[in-house]
Amino acid sequence: METVLVTELEFRKAEEVFRNAKDVRCEPAPVDEAALTEAVVSRGARAVIVGVAPYRGALYEALGKKNGAIIARFGVGHDSVNKPLARQHGIVVTNTPGVLDVSVAEHALWLMGCLARKVSRLEARLRAGEFIGEVGMELRGKTLGVLGFGAIGRRVAAIAHFGFGMKVIACDQIPPDKMAEVVAANGVERYTTDAEELLRQSDFVSIHLPVVPATQRFINATRLAWLKPSAMLVNTARGAVLDEEALYDALAAGRLAGAALDVFEREPYIPAHPDKDLRKLENVVLTPHVGSNTREANRRMAESALENVRCFLAGKLDRLARVDQP
Repeated sequence: METVLVTELEFRKAEEVFRNAKDVRCEPAPVDEAALTEAVVSRGARAVIVGVAPYRGALYEALGKKNGAIIARFGVGHDSVNKPLARQHGIVVTNTPGVLDVSVAEHALWLMGCLARKVSRLEARLRAGEFIGEVGMELRGKTLGVLGFGAIGRRVAAIAHFGFGMKVIACDQIPPDKMAEVVAANGVERYTTDAEELLRQSDFVSIHLPVVPATQRFINATRLAWLKPSAMLVNTARGAVLDEEALYDALAAGRLAGAALDVFEREPYIPAHPDKDLRKLENVVLTPHVGSNTREANRRMAESALENVRCFLAGKLDRLARVDQP
């Protein structure tokens, strides 16, 4: 029976699924690359299920010595995996698309509501002994800009429009004439390929961009300046699409009303500049990359990652949720 190594955090998130796998033996393994590489060598594993921790060298060399190997992401984003290096060593890389859409979309809405009703700072003050309220706002009638209109962005749009009565603008690179049905089905009033148009018109912006060269720090000082001073920004996508230093400047100067982040350029979070720590701003809500971390999504991710491993081991490569490897 083949041994499948699962990084410890991911193993704990869906332990029942991994322990009950009948056709493979799933074992928890260290997250650290050196220790994980050692486990690959000592256990003779050619299948590894990993989380968001970055892997840059030794793991690929160890797996590359096997007669075919797979790195299966427990999740969707795969910027933590060096795809060219994986390809160089003949390693297949997969992910689990679709299984976490609901959890991430719902978290984006919870963060939006937290900003609108100032939940985080009101709760912190109450715990400190203050029983003083602040005026919030309703979401109904506000304009939500969904930046990145993939599966998660579409679900956010649908919940915002049909659930909260928000006006939704969506932006993506796909030509409008190919998006008519999707736009209508998800309650989008306007679809555009122009990010500036979306940013200038939105009361809230929810970011759902993948990390590719064109989106690195896409939300920078220039684009933040297009937002209304009363606007609020939510990022549950990837930290690398946002310039955190520029965001701090906009928030601290009152050029942006608020922001809620679940993802960061460096995780665990380290401020982009020592004097620009987002944790010190009252108009910021921060969560530690938990958008997909629900019981339901964790189970689906584990099952999907294991299915990728099973298909790989069985030689059914056409059934893999394969990540493009340039």
